[in-house]
Amino acid sequence: MSASVATSKRTLIGAQIAGALVVFACVALAPPAEGNMLLVPVSPQSEGRIVALALTRGASVIQRGPLPSSVIVYGRRDRLFGPLARAGVLTLAGGAVGCRPDNGAAA
Repeated sequence: MSASVATSKRTLIGAQIAGALVVFACVALAPPAEGNMLLVPVSPQSEGRIVALALTRGASVIQRGPLPSSVIVYGRRDRLFGPLARAGVLTLAGGAVGCRPDNGAAA
């Protein structure tokens, strides 16, 4: 087997492993159909509006999130994901990033 074929095979295997890791990360961070979700602002304009946006879409605020300006809410993905994404807010699974309610404390 030539060196270039071996390098090509290693590159292909590495790409497949990287692809699988990306898929697993996406599945782990995907927000549930209904449940705790972490809302993270990705634009400066959305930082001060996260709570209002979530409340108008039927979510309940649980507490502040672990990231700056982030919030953990309980809600439905179909009501939150699209509108919040258009407003510059990333919606992630709450449990995937250590978002556990602290005795029901609110933000």
